[in-house]
Amino acid sequence: MIITSRDNPNVKRIAKLTKRSEAKKEGLIYLEGTRLCEEALSSGQKTEEVIVTEDKISWAKEFTPGTEPLVLSKDVFSKISQTVNPQGVAIVIEEPGLASDIPAKDDGKDIYAVLENIQDPGNLGTIIRMADAFGLTAVIISPSTCDPFNDKVIRATMGSVWHIPVVRKTMDECFDFFARSKTETLAMHLKGTELGTGELKLPCAFFIGNEGDGLTEETSSRCSKLVKIPMKGKAESLNAAVAASVIGYELSKLL
Repeated sequence: MIITSRDNPNVKRIAKLTKRSEAKKEGLIYLEGTRLCEEALSSGQKTEEVIVTEDKISWAKEFTPGTEPLVLSKDVFSKISQTVNPQGVAIVIEEPGLASDIPAKDDGKDIYAVLENIQDPGNLGTIIRMADAFGLTAVIISPSTCDPFNDKVIRATMGSVWHIPVVRKTMDECFDFFARSKTETLAMHLKGTELGTGELKLPCAFFIGNEGDGLTEETSSRCSKLVKIPMKGKAESLNAAVAASVIGYELSKLL
C-alpha cells in the first residue's frame, strides 16, 4: 500500500523523527539519502524503520530484506524530506551511543583528537572522517561540543562516524586518562612551537578548540606542549577541521 496522505499516523511519526531533538528523545536517528543509508546499514546499524517511495521498493528489498518498508507517495515523501532533492530513501536506526571509555591499543601507538567546545557540525564531521582515514584511535569530545549524531555531522563524516569510537568526556577525565597512560598532550595554539621543529611521539593526544575562541587557557596550560602549524601566507589561523587534519596526518606517519 502506498500512503498518499501526510495525515497518516505513520507519516506523522516519521515526520516527528526527522527533527533530531525528537529522535534523540527516543534513542533513534533519522537518516535520508541512498548513500547515507547504505553506509549505516553496511556498518551493521540496527534498522527500526525503512521509508521509501514506490520506485525505491526494490532498494528496500535489497538492503533491508528483513524489514517491511513504509511506502510513501513522492509528494508525501518530499513534504517530510530534509533534503532539497529527495532520493526517496530513508531509514530510522537505533542511536548506537558514544563509547563509554577511552579506548587504547595494545602497542601503545595511540592518537587521539580531543575537541573542546566545537560547535560547527561540518567541522566535527570532517574531523571524525579525518580520524578514520588516518587511523586515529578515537575522537574525544567535550560535553559542550555539538551532537555527533546530528544529521549535518553524519553527512560530513561520509560514514566514518560508524567506524571510529567517539567518546564524550570532560577535560578533567581526559587529562586523568592521559596521565595514567603516559600520553603526550599537544595543544594547537597560536603561541605554540611550529610543527617540524620538535619531535612527535606516540601515544599522543592533540587538542583543538572552539572555532572562534580556540582552546580555553585552562586546557592549554595543562597540555605538555603548545604547537602550531607553520604558515607562509597572511592568514592568521586555519579552520578547526583543517588544523586537525594537518596534525592528524603528521602523527599518523608514526603509526
